[in-house]
Amino acid sequence: MRDRVLSVVLLILVSSVYYATSAGLTSSNDGSHYALLRAMVDEGRFEIETYAHFAEGNDLAIRDGVIYSDRPPGTALLAAPFYLVGSVLPRPIRDLPTRHDEGNPRLVYLMMLPALAGAGAVLIVYHLLRSAELPFFAALTASLAFAFGSLNWKYGGVLFSHSVSAFLVLSGVALALLIARTGRLRAGAALLLGLVLGLSVVVEYSSAIFAALVGLYLAVRLNRSLLHGPHRGLALIAGGVGASLPIGFLLWYNTLNFGGPFTTSYHFAVNYPWAASFATTFDVPLRQGLPAMLWYGFDALGEENQGLFLLMPVTLVALAGVWPYLRGRWREALPVLGLFLGYLLLFSKHHTFSGFTADGRYLVPFLGLWFVPLGYALARLDRIDHPVWKTALLFAFYGLLFLSVRNMMAHIAFSYNYHLDPGLVARRAATPANWAYILGSIFVNWRNVPLLWLVEGIGLVGLIGVWRGGKALRRIRERAAREAAGRPESLPE
Repeated sequence: MRDRVLSVVLLILVSSVYYATSAGLTSSNDGSHYALLRAMVDEGRFEIETYAHFAEGNDLAIRDGVIYSDRPPGTALLAAPFYLVGSVLPRPIRDLPTRHDEGNPRLVYLMMLPALAGAGAVLIVYHLLRSAELPFFAALTASLAFAFGSLNWKYGGVLFSHSVSAFLVLSGVALALLIARTGRLRAGAALLLGLVLGLSVVVEYSSAIFAALVGLYLAVRLNRSLLHGPHRGLALIAGGVGASLPIGFLLWYNTLNFGGPFTTSYHFAVNYPWAASFATTFDVPLRQGLPAMLWYGFDALGEENQGLFLLMPVTLVALAGVWPYLRGRWREALPVLGLFLGYLLLFSKHHTFSGFTADGRYLVPFLGLWFVPLGYALARLDRIDHPVWKTALLFAFYGLLFLSVRNMMAHIAFSYNYHLDPGLVARRAATPANWAYILGSIFVNWRNVPLLWLVEGIGLVGLIGVWRGGKALRRIRERAAREAAGRPESLPE
């Protein structure tokens, strides 16, 4: 019961903070996603000529003179319901300080997608740790560190693909581990897993490797039950159907717009010709890319990057949890750590691993995996009996955590469409005027948070209704089964 209540509290808390920091559309990247969304919703097509200005002449793909978004279509597709619902829900309490489409009241609902997806990713990390029987302290602290001490915060406030991708990647991992623990692939779980893996590819093309690896992992773990288990055929069909829906859409989208099922928008990107092939996209030597992704350096275009341990120093603590994780649950630790390290190496070779945001943002969908061993490190720390050592290590951990939170706040404040000017900060440590200016430059959307609570309340009531309805339906079926067997019994309330 405590985990359920905490899940609701975590969702509301984290999503509220993320949403409060949203500045609407901030750059050409989210502008390109938005242009595709508007073209689909307003015009029923994928060509974005009418809305190309949102992409600022940058994140565009042009084929035969026709303009398209060069972003994968999944983010725009999943954002469409949030944009549409804005036409029937209350107007903004205050307009977003957006860079594009200022005054459009639907934007306040559109920006709920990354906030909710980012908060959902935090919930999954928490439940991954709790399902591994880690203590409450370790699971909650690691989840909060991921929520506010990592790039999950920054990208939970902007309409880039990373927050949605993180939610889908972590969902896929959590489902795969759950299926492996039960030792059996059921049709419902297979359908959901296929849908999640397929959507992850539509949102971010590089997740195709992830989806294939998850499938391979389950094939190895469930080899006997997949071949000989009951209802195996139904489960495999369900998984295939789940994956084929989003993947089928992507293949149709590519064929319709770019001439072939495996020809993506990147082949026609106007400003990134190197993105057309795998070899030219991942062409940076590891000796250059890996140190930059871990600490500091420059990508192939000379753009600087603040690496994992420099920008998020709390992630250093996870190093102490790798061995306890492997020793305690090696069958789960290997795929979790392998996915994270594999994508760290892959993105270290990316032509622009800085992402033009100086933060190695391509790794964001997989960051949550690194906070699993961080939870194990905290669990180990919590078991230390020596009071001096325990106090010293806790002090060091919280120091790294608070430094990470500070870095995230500064990173947000210095990002596109945020306007913190250090020159306007008085030369004092903690005056009310300084705090008001700094926090006001970061939490630019705090007045609209009640609208997020409204949407979350509607969703929570809907989920409770579905749950209670399902429970009632199960009782009816159980009663009918007993009556058919000639053993009518009253059901306990």
